[in-house]
Amino acid sequence: MNYWEFTSSNGWFSTKFPENWSEYEDDEGTYAFFNAIEWSGNLRITPYRWEQEGADKGPQYVQDELNENENAVLTKLGEWEAAFYSGEASQDSVIYYWLIGFENTLLLCSFTADKEFIGSEKHNKELILVENILSGIKIS
Repeated sequence: MNYWEFTSSNGWFSTKFPENWSEYEDDEGTYAFFNAIEWSGNLRITPYRWEQEGADKGPQYVQDELNENENAVLTKLGEWEAAFYSGEASQDSVIYYWLIGFENTLLLCSFTADKEFIGSEKHNKELILVENILSGIKIS
């Protein structure tokens, strides 16, 4: 499978996407992607950064999520530890969240998919693919 590299416009992070994934317009400050050949869900990455050096606010937000959200679990995405949880986005869709924190950077990542696909091989493969994309994140 061929990949293309995405770098955020602010230069805070980069990752690789399969060639059949495209970026689309979303809220200001949020980067959004989807499989352009066969829709399987929407992946969004919203970066936050604090200017104070050495603040370690990113990891603190991850720990706070783990402490305050009974559904959140610690997971490993490549070199990153992340808080992971899911919930209903609407009556017809589910949303998965990963909070990745490193030093003064926090990435709020979410993947929204149709509920009807939950448990299917297609859904499971796509969720693994999304986790692989997030595992490849490089924070600058």
